Amino acid sequence: MNDAPAASPFAWTPRFTDRRWVALGLVVVYALLVLWAVLHGTTVTRQASDYSFEQTDAGLYRAIVYRLDEGQGYYQAVAIEQPARNYPTSPVMTVREPTLAWATSVLGRTVMVTLMCMLSAAAILMSIWVFERTERRRRGWLAGVLLSTVALGIFALPGGVCTHEVWMALLVYLGLMCRGVGWTRTSMVLLLLASVVRELAAPVMGLMLLQAWRRGRRREAAIWAVAVLIFSAFYGWHAHLVAELVDASGPVSQGWLAVGGWPFVVDSVRETSVLSALPYWVAAVAVPLGMLGWFSRSGPLFETVSIVLASYAALFCVVGRPDNAYWGAFLGIFVIVGLGMGVGALRGVLGPRRDVTSSSPAGA
Repeated sequence: MNDAPAASPFAWTPRFTDRRWVALGLVVVYALLVLWAVLHGTTVTRQASDYSFEQTDAGLYRAIVYRLDEGQGYYQAVAIEQPARNYPTSPVMTVREPTLAWATSVLGRTVMVTLMCMLSAAAILMSIWVFERTERRRRGWLAGVLLSTVALGIFALPGGVCTHEVWMALLVYLGLMCRGVGWTRTSMVLLLLASVVRELAAPVMGLMLLQAWRRGRRREAAIWAVAVLIFSAFYGWHAHLVAELVDASGPVSQGWLAVGGWPFVVDSVRETSVLSALPYWVAAVAVPLGMLGWFSRSGPLFETVSIVLASYAALFCVVGRPDNAYWGAFLGIFVIVGLGMGVGALRGVLGPRRDVTSSSPAGA
């Protein structure tokens, strides 16, 4: 049992450059994933592009915030707005937690837009600082900084202030980066906040708990257990209030078990990132490449991100309807940021073998 932190959270070693058969298998898997998405991606493309803003989740929750501003309670506003727009209120996952609506009503839209921009800027600065310490060549650092700026900058647009997935994406990115460099308590606060904004982020805390336990870090595991318990209590209270407003005659969710496979993962990343402005085949190539960038390195930061990417990719292969593609907002950030590392990983496994175990910082 070892609760001591690693000597350097920025250190890493390459995973796939020591055995040629591993490299060959990696390339084959990558090619198959690209082919799968290209051939079947159109079956999971979001079908809600013709909806007006008022028919979207953001429009719904903006209307709910207006009702809060007029003095109505959150769950009272939900009971009116969601059925009126043919949104179900059962099961509990169909109703977002009240955190974001409360904050927007209390602080005002201007303050919330400012906070969202500050979160985006903090995430970009965090990326600059982290990649300065992890990248061994200046071009790797520049790629990480540029890709982080692109991936995170689009989440600072004012139109996303009522969108839960925007806040979740920024908080999860910051939370995982903090966890990766050893700032466990800061990470716990950020990921807990992400979870009470959007419950879709809660499994990340469970993954961090399991990772800490597997590494023998019992005190760290206890911190994550406390965070999970706090979220569970909050969500239990939320579920109780949602159950009280359910109308048996109202619309019911059609469920989320869709088994869209890998193409849905690609679609969920594409629809919530800059890849949406490019042809679908670009996303089919870029998504597995961006994930490979994180998977190709063995180290505290990269293993932390990799376990989350792998777990959610597996989950989204099974769960998520075509109109749920926006769930992948936080995956999109990591995929775009990982593209430079992915290119380096492919070059490493396909090129001549060389010593890449040095941990010198960028520009050294």
